[in-house]
Amino acid sequence: MRDSQFKYGRCRAAASTVDITPPDNMYHRMWGAAVHDQATGVHQSLEVNLLWLQSGTTAEGDIGVNVLILSVDHCLFWAADLEPIKQSLSAATGLGPEQIVIYFTHTHAAGLMDSTRAELPGGELIAPYLAEIGAKVSVAAAALPDKLEEMWLTTSNGHCSLAQSRDYWDEARDSYVCGYNPVGNADSTVMVIRLCDLGGNAQAVLVNYACHPTTLAWENRLISPDYVGPMRRTLRHALGKIPVVFIQGASGDVGPREGFVGDVEVAVRNGRQLGLAALEALAAMPVEPAEFSYDGAVVSGATIGTWSYKPFSSDQVESMSRFESIQTSFDLEYRSDLGTREQTQHDLDALLAAGADSNGGVDAARNQRALVERLQRKLTRFRGLEEGDCFHYQLRAWRIGDVCLLAFNGEMYNMLQLDLRAAFPGLALMVGTLADGSSCWYLPNRESYGKGLYQEDASIIACGGLEQLRDAAIAMLNIQGHQ
Repeated sequence: MRDSQFKYGRCRAAASTVDITPPDNMYHRMWGAAVHDQATGVHQSLEVNLLWLQSGTTAEGDIGVNVLILSVDHCLFWAADLEPIKQSLSAATGLGPEQIVIYFTHTHAAGLMDSTRAELPGGELIAPYLAEIGAKVSVAAAALPDKLEEMWLTTSNGHCSLAQSRDYWDEARDSYVCGYNPVGNADSTVMVIRLCDLGGNAQAVLVNYACHPTTLAWENRLISPDYVGPMRRTLRHALGKIPVVFIQGASGDVGPREGFVGDVEVAVRNGRQLGLAALEALAAMPVEPAEFSYDGAVVSGATIGTWSYKPFSSDQVESMSRFESIQTSFDLEYRSDLGTREQTQHDLDALLAAGADSNGGVDAARNQRALVERLQRKLTRFRGLEEGDCFHYQLRAWRIGDVCLLAFNGEMYNMLQLDLRAAFPGLALMVGTLADGSSCWYLPNRESYGKGLYQEDASIIACGGLEQLRDAAIAMLNIQGHQ
């Protein structure tokens, strides 16, 4: 009998880290309730962690399958601001856009990098900063092919209670709010992938966990990666200064138990909690990839069942080195009650003309700014809508041995990763969301529509879209024979 606790893959890989910390007076407002526009300093550095994976040269001399993964410390970039960065990466590496995936860690404390906000305090820094990011990551990515070497991918699942349900029924308001729900459910899975060279040295770590990085909110005025930064520091304290690629899971309905605060020390504690959980998963891994199988009984005071590690056979190594790129596309229907761009603009103009209640003090001013921000975000959603009644969704995945990396655009409810992993227990599934941003916005599960939740208000896809997406992902993997 073989133990299947750990899953393995093998390919050529290289990784690096780039500092992308913006100026400390950068436009910073991310929260509607914030009364400030500019940052006043930096809590921790922002990073991009890059990982290039390659299948290796085929017998015909082709370079095989390639994917370049970037983990970026920002909430997200709108499509118009992201596209130049992807084009720069493509030109620098020779990879097609479909071979490059930019995952956002989704920190809400790095500011909304929207180049159309140039007229706001600190907003004039946004466009040059985005251009600088594009230049930096392109240089770093172009250097990775020369560093590619054969590596083992070893996966392990740990558990962390940082993430909790964030759909809470407020009895006083007689409505749902976006906040900690002590009786809700959340997936605690922390998926960790260790990338080691053939000498057994860890060269990079990938951490996949679903939890909205909303520790820091409107009272915070410091640029911060939220809990993701302290998580990386915790890992590097034990492993050395290696790239730590954080991939946000399906966290649409989950966030930290202690969140929406201004105290950066809370983010440090939250990150340390996740970092220690990831280290526990890493500590459980075998020193070298090998098969852990049953040896037989040894008669002692009790009859002992003994297990040991054995080297993989050449056939097993070949199977674990199989590297495939998989993709599918399909249409998701838009909601029929989105309203119109014209009406939203009219509502925004009226709100701006009315201004805040002069007798309402700070709270009235904050509420008015928040309502303006809501309508501006709604206009942004309208600008991104495609022609017709549907959103054309493209789903990508890469399988390396028993490891499968999924790239979902948008913000999905926790259900997605639970259902996918249940459907494929023989695979180590990295469920990565916010891949190339969130053009389709939120996808709540069917039961969450009609409740007045924030996530439904911020969605453009009709009820049932998440279930359709899940089913399409399962079908895509099944078609490839990956039951």
